[in-house]
Amino acid sequence: MDIILVRHGLTKANKEKIFSTEDTRLDESSYELLEKTKEKLKDFKIDRIYTSNLLRAKQTAKILGFENFTSDSRLNEMDFGDFKGKSYDYVFNTYDNFFKNQKDDIFHIKYPNGENRLDLINRLSEFYDELVEKNENALCISHGIAIKASLFWILKDLSAWDNFWIENGSITVFQIEDKKKLIKALNIL
Repeated sequence: MDIILVRHGLTKANKEKIFSTEDTRLDESSYELLEKTKEKLKDFKIDRIYTSNLLRAKQTAKILGFENFTSDSRLNEMDFGDFKGKSYDYVFNTYDNFFKNQKDDIFHIKYPNGENRLDLINRLSEFYDELVEKNENALCISHGIAIKASLFWILKDLSAWDNFWIENGSITVFQIEDKKKLIKALNIL
């Protein structure tokens, strides 16, 4: 079975370097890229489609031609808590102590009123474990840091966290065969 992950299209918040909110919409400039993603998805057998609960993931599903999908909050982007809706510059300048402390332990420090990276990895892992039990090829439309965290459902060396970046509209594929989990493709554009 394959788990096919697609990062949502580009948003205005992505372009303006703002921590997204639940109702962040896709930017019109993402439509052309998502048309290319749509073409590439024709190469995959998809039994079921899932999206995060966030608007930009649902919009991406519809642009990709999928109207019948199941939303699951476990596919949501990392919960950045109090930082949502604020610019990166403002947050990095205002909460510099948070980021200094986070450098010492990026997996356990929670964002103020949000979650930490291990919370994210654990909720995604629970979701993927359930998909494996269903044994169906699933397309999951999610978010950059969520897909990056998904890699650690397979990889066990958390020190590799900074070695990955997930592009908007890109496809990442996990193949599960005989309970063996493989990263088959990363960042197909």
